[in-house]
Amino acid sequence: MKYETAQYTLLGNRSMNQDRYLIMEAPDAILLSLADGMGGHPKGEMAAQILMDNARKAFLTSRKPISNPRFFLSGLMEMSHRQITEFGGQQDPPIEPRTTGVLCLVQENNAYWAHIGDSRLYIMRDGVIHLRTDDHSYVEHLRQQGIISAAQVHTHKFRNYVTRCLGGTNNRPVAELSGPHELKEGDVVLLCSDGFWGPLAERPMVDTLFKEQAPLINHITKLANQAEATGHPESDNVTVVALRWCETSAKLEPTDFSMALSKQKRDLLEPPAEQVDVTQAIDDLRRFVDDIDME
Repeated sequence: MKYETAQYTLLGNRSMNQDRYLIMEAPDAILLSLADGMGGHPKGEMAAQILMDNARKAFLTSRKPISNPRFFLSGLMEMSHRQITEFGGQQDPPIEPRTTGVLCLVQENNAYWAHIGDSRLYIMRDGVIHLRTDDHSYVEHLRQQGIISAAQVHTHKFRNYVTRCLGGTNNRPVAELSGPHELKEGDVVLLCSDGFWGPLAERPMVDTLFKEQAPLINHITKLANQAEATGHPESDNVTVVALRWCETSAKLEPTDFSMALSKQKRDLLEPPAEQVDVTQAIDDLRRFVDDIDME
């Protein structure tokens, strides 16, 4: 596989960064993950962290290439929802942490993804947006019905109201699955929180990624800082993970970017002190991976 990856996050005008992200690399597969803990509910950062922890463990313990990508991704979403609700029920008093999320598995030149809420995935090709996920949100529903325009999505008073998420005892999370989608030379796969895409117009976003020759990290850093500046003084957390399908040969050694980065930014990537039962989580993941391999 030939590709380049990059990731970047900013606090924005918030007291805490509730976004989480993850890049896992192996010789035969890449997993990109992003979660945006919902600030309207307590411990949104823990809900986001649980999704990232499960994604890391499942990727590490799965044979690659993964035999059933859609089942792998949907299973991660469902298992994370269960653990988030269990974690919330164990608190005194009980709480309902929630998060949106998007996962993308790339293997054998194809991308597969699952998303829930308003965290987005874009695939950009030849200087245009080739496709993007549809938000599970109230304003996206209004846009699809023709009641509001695409521009009004960014300013509508209910723009932060999502209709699907992970967590919440009365919520039945239904992640939307897509793929396989064949990647072409030069494609950019972009995962981002609403704090990134919300303040940015799509045309300048694409122009930044395609018009100048520079490392991918330079482009997404520029875009993230633009999003934060545009959103000031009410900027949300701004997080983006990206992959460019390119000619440069990939590293062949397994890589877990988030583990390496956590030594530098422990306050962002390490989970809070409260933890789900790790032994039970590992047992669940082993059974989950066994089920995948039998498909």
